[in-house]
Amino acid sequence: MLSSCAGVTTLTAGPPRAEAFRSVLSKEVSTLNLPIEATTTELAAVLNRTVPKELYRGATRTSGLTADVVRNGPIAVTAADNYLYVTLPVAMSLSYGMFETPAVPLTLRFKATAGITPDWRLHAEISYQGLSDLLAEEVGIGPLSLKPRSIVEGITQPLQRVLSDLVTRKINELIPLKAQVAKVWNSARQPVPLDKNRSVWLKLTPHEVVMCPLSARDNRVKLSVGISTCAELVVGPEPAAQALPPLPSLKLVTTFDRTFRIALNADIFYKELRVIAAPLLLNKPFDSDGERIVVRGFDLYGNGDRLVIRLETQGALEGVFYLTAKPVYDPKTGIFSVEDVDFDMQTRSLLLQSADWFLHGAIRSVIQDKLNMNLNRQVEQSRQVAGKALARVPLMDRVFLRGDIKGLKFGDVIVQRDKISLQVYTEGESAIIFQ
Repeated sequence: MLSSCAGVTTLTAGPPRAEAFRSVLSKEVSTLNLPIEATTTELAAVLNRTVPKELYRGATRTSGLTADVVRNGPIAVTAADNYLYVTLPVAMSLSYGMFETPAVPLTLRFKATAGITPDWRLHAEISYQGLSDLLAEEVGIGPLSLKPRSIVEGITQPLQRVLSDLVTRKINELIPLKAQVAKVWNSARQPVPLDKNRSVWLKLTPHEVVMCPLSARDNRVKLSVGISTCAELVVGPEPAAQALPPLPSLKLVTTFDRTFRIALNADIFYKELRVIAAPLLLNKPFDSDGERIVVRGFDLYGNGDRLVIRLETQGALEGVFYLTAKPVYDPKTGIFSVEDVDFDMQTRSLLLQSADWFLHGAIRSVIQDKLNMNLNRQVEQSRQVAGKALARVPLMDRVFLRGDIKGLKFGDVIVQRDKISLQVYTEGESAIIFQ
């Protein structure tokens, strides 16, 4: 501490103690939605091509009586209330020794539910729902008097097994769940170019795969599959390819958040803030309690989670002093600013001894009022690039990402040595299209 004969106080404060930086922005997980579906018309067409004409030939519950059941028309499939309904027209003839009845046309009805096994395979469980036709109460064949309804119901178990196996196999052929998900999962290894002229890239980092129960309604069979991922919009050189873990086990859930979020990271370099602050601070007089100082030097840098402002002053107080501030971003206005501007502990302690009038001057309010930046233009440009580019993004051959950007959401802010990094999310819906 030195005092000149002219009454000028000279003080030099040490810089704030160095604090560790948080180097990585927090990442918010979003969901890539994979709408995998098939129509009941497609499923019925496959069943009609593959279900054999001969459905059952063998014994019945009545000793010596055999039945012969064959297809007698096209199979129909409908979907409602999360069930598949299969209608199977057949013709049944009965034989007992040398006696045989004419073929009787019937329509069998089955109801199917679908689940998924740990190995990613869909499976169908089919249960008999009865006949859609009225049968005679009794028929005679040779010396026997029989009730055909009970005979039909006695042989439906093998028919259920046949149909369950066929429907399971054909659903898995129509909806190759694991293969489709694996395509999208593996495509995330490489960043996706969105705008080569501006060097804009989409970087995906998938974490897990979730699936809701199969939905069957309005004659459509749908699977709601989501890949939980972090998505970032990167501007600049192409990001390096990343190593991904193998496709994880499928996680079954009742519902999942279908929002697709893309992080738009904006960097504010301190040199840009210096340009804003310099005309407001440098060579400007600041008065307090009849004393006047002039700021001759000004610098900014990051420290921990705070912004540090270094001042060199002349006048009634000459020396070097430090203030700290909290960086703040308001997503409603798009304004970056600082709050809680105050002198650093070491500077405050030094000023309290010899120049406490400077603690109450206007310098803090000027910094807080003027050190800000409007980022609306940068954020809106990024949002427009993302919205336009995500209309149809080729992930790989015949696999496309379609995104619909609907809004913006603020994510995170971190202070670094040479810059402040802001994170804003575009929010919308996404779908993976296989063509």
